[in-house]
Amino acid sequence: MNTEQKEKHMKVARGQNLLAAALVCALASTSAHAQTVNTRLGKPEVESGYPSNESISKLTDEMDYQRACQAYIWGLPIVGLTEWQQSREKVSKVRNGQFELFLSFDEKLGILTPNFDTPYFIAIADLEKSGPLVIEMPKGLIAGMVMDSWQRSLTDLGVVGPDKGQGGKYLILGPGQEDPKAEGYFVFRSTTNKLLFGGRLLDPDRERAMRELVPGLRTYTANA
Repeated sequence: MNTEQKEKHMKVARGQNLLAAALVCALASTSAHAQTVNTRLGKPEVESGYPSNESISKLTDEMDYQRACQAYIWGLPIVGLTEWQQSREKVSKVRNGQFELFLSFDEKLGILTPNFDTPYFIAIADLEKSGPLVIEMPKGLIAGMVMDSWQRSLTDLGVVGPDKGQGGKYLILGPGQEDPKAEGYFVFRSTTNKLLFGGRLLDPDRERAMRELVPGLRTYTANA
């Protein structure tokens, strides 16, 4: 190897050494930074580029906590509806699928989103017990919805539904229940047997709404 080649080789070696030194400094800086970053769990410690045993324990505990929160949120809709159904049966003594009116402030306590001055009507039905169910809406200023056990909307009712406030009959079928193919119904199928349905009276004349609309709210089995 001649002198020129040796000098060139030494320059390459020095460049490689400088690059290696820069990478070491960067990794050291990153490691030091990771050891001092504050999180909700505190400051996770890093040893030789890996979380310490104490940090691993904190991280796995946090994963368990987050999964528990997700399970709670996932089950909340169906658990809430089931609890409401049991309360109706034990306290209000209403029948399966029967409408219940909520008019006063005290009657609405426990419901998360009601308006103080709006009359509400709500029912919960178990289609396994009743079979296909008909919900009858009168003509007028009414808005509502039908939801399955997971509180997912099957259809709207009244002025926001397919009857457009002109009144109509809604036939709700449960899982595996035969569609009677009857004419004159808005037909919807639920993937769960339990339903929550209801709505609110929107007529600004509350007394007229109670007198003219409430008597037209009906539920009954399809074979009634």
